[in-house]
Amino acid sequence: MSKLKPMDMAFLLLENSSRQMHMTAYQMFKVPARQKHSFVAKVLKTFRNSEVTAPFNQKLKWLGKDVASWQRAEPDLNYHVRHVAVPAPGSMPQFYELVSFLNTPLLDRDQPLWECYIIDGIENNHFAIMIKVHHALIDGGGALKLFRAAMSDRADDKTIRAVWMPNEKKTSRKKRSRTKQPQLKQLLSRFSRLPADILGTGTEFAKMGAQSLKLRPRESALPFGAAKTLFNNMAGSSARRYANCELPLADIKAIAKKTGTTINDVVTTIIDDALHHYLKDHQASIDVPLVGLMAMSLRTDEHDAGGNQVSVELVPMGEPRATVAKRLQQVHESIAKVKEKSRKLPNSVRQFYSLFVFGSAAISDFSSTFEALPSANLVISNMVGPREQLYLGGVPMVAFQGLPIVPPGGGLNVTFASFNKDICLAVGAAPEAVDNPYLLVQFIVNSFEKLKKATRNTRKVAAKN
Repeated sequence: MSKLKPMDMAFLLLENSSRQMHMTAYQMFKVPARQKHSFVAKVLKTFRNSEVTAPFNQKLKWLGKDVASWQRAEPDLNYHVRHVAVPAPGSMPQFYELVSFLNTPLLDRDQPLWECYIIDGIENNHFAIMIKVHHALIDGGGALKLFRAAMSDRADDKTIRAVWMPNEKKTSRKKRSRTKQPQLKQLLSRFSRLPADILGTGTEFAKMGAQSLKLRPRESALPFGAAKTLFNNMAGSSARRYANCELPLADIKAIAKKTGTTINDVVTTIIDDALHHYLKDHQASIDVPLVGLMAMSLRTDEHDAGGNQVSVELVPMGEPRATVAKRLQQVHESIAKVKEKSRKLPNSVRQFYSLFVFGSAAISDFSSTFEALPSANLVISNMVGPREQLYLGGVPMVAFQGLPIVPPGGGLNVTFASFNKDICLAVGAAPEAVDNPYLLVQFIVNSFEKLKKATRNTRKVAAKN
């Protein structure tokens, strides 16, 4: 039994009937027509008769008010793995409608906090695997590692594996790692860092105070310092709107290489540019930069798959009227400053600061006084996925998308991840914040085309930071 970490606990405490805190993603596969029904049946049978490993074999045990631990459980796979079908003719709009419907209910806290849906009946011999898992159980980076371990990069590999099934190679590596550093040594190591960690926390808050008094250069956005926008309208119900697109990874890499920036900088820039166009279209423009709440992974190979190994930062983006090329440089410089500041801090301080930032974003949910003082305008998440074609039981994966969580204190999350030859970008929003996510996605695609055109004749520059 292990007590939940503060960040994991926060995802449970902030959840309510109008704000789900589970992550959802789906993979889509194309099956040869002659194998369509037999293959889906084989996947269902394999999944329901599989062994379940951590963190999917854990459920909550409440120890008191706002205190909980994980205890080992034996999941009922007939409950957790469900087979559903899209009504004929199985069009993609029908698929998206079903996915949105399945994603709305909260996960049952008396069960391990995950569900898997095998979705059949999609046109052109496609089927999908959709997984809901609570953010308290695992973060996006950990989920991606498990997802990749469950897939194969070979078409002749007929293995069918689920993300919750044990990975024997990984297990043996972790055992060797623990023998090198016993638990007592790990505990002593943590205690030895406490004074420095506390000092680092005090220093960080002192810097924030100096920034607010304009006594030092601005390194990042301050809590409660963002302008209130449409995107800060909070969800009034569990209803959500989703949209997605794919952007060619090669083109994004080319832009980054020419401009001395990064893939993350480029995608964040086109999101930022599109958001201003969306506000203008809704006659709700602002005259200051938007602020993104961005997750930055602390995960290493030594971390278990479960839990959250991330910090969050408030990142001011580009000027409202900047050209898309100028905006890229502004975003690049802003992210670089935030990363440089974070690199100087111990992970324990970064996680403590993240809880403070997370709390500042959520406080408007509980106090109307802070509704006009948001800390961020949206969440932007970036994950690195596999760059190769992937297969499940020899069947190719043809799409991967997430359904982003709507954040506390606001109504918009834009998440993107690299997969194979694309950047898969997904918008998740409360309808009060973004009434037309398809329009926002179209603005993102348009901004991408503008940036490609603006940098076409740009000479390659040396990478910065």
